[in-house]
Amino acid sequence: MKLLRLSALLLVGVLTQTTGYALTEDLKKQAQISADSQNIDLGKNVAIYKGNVKITQGSIEISADYLEIFNHGKRGEEVMVFSGKPAQFSQTMDDGARIAAKAQDIRFERANNLIKMSSNVAVQWGENTVSGDAISYDIVKRILDADGNPKNDEQVTTILQPKEDKQPKEDKKVDE
Repeated sequence: MKLLRLSALLLVGVLTQTTGYALTEDLKKQAQISADSQNIDLGKNVAIYKGNVKITQGSIEISADYLEIFNHGKRGEEVMVFSGKPAQFSQTMDDGARIAAKAQDIRFERANNLIKMSSNVAVQWGENTVSGDAISYDIVKRILDADGNPKNDEQVTTILQPKEDKQPKEDKKVDE
């Protein structure tokens, strides 16, 4: 388990050297939700959105088939639980790079600036990827924490791309 966490932290260290910070203004912006239908229980502070659900908050975008929001209306304290086939998350970094993820379930804890993803999770940052059973992403600290599923002998898989060869390749001329 420690090896899996170390692998994910190593990946984050490598990735953050070349990517950048999440757009600093994202978390200061309002969240806008669209869906085919919604039902809000004002007494329980719970809202349910169904069909083509999409939330945007600055450059953060999350889409899913279903969304349940707890603490609805409690400014910045909402917990949003998305499910989909798959649900998707993306965000633009200050340098223009994007982090994108897919999972069956995504939990966005706005008060903690934390995205928790589970079931068939795949995260892409630049050209590198991490996949596992459960991955959390701290938007502010830029920390990615990944776990496999020991019940299925599933491990975290990290794919790091090689360094680009910056030297131009010479054109080979064909002799006639």
